[in-house]
Amino acid sequence: MSWQLYLLLALALLVIMAFKITKVLATIVILSVLIVFVVAYFSKKGGRGG
Repeated sequence: MSWQLYLLLALALLVIMAFKITKVLATIVILSVLIVFVVAYFSKKGGRGG
């Protein structure tokens, strides 16, 4: 799977939520983006697999 695709989707959600200024949704989206970045970081480092 391409983690970049998920990153683009997460960014798209951020843009959409930016119009709906909702604290709860914004928090969920931000946490999701952070998780994606962490997964992408470890994937690049090659910690598990390779």
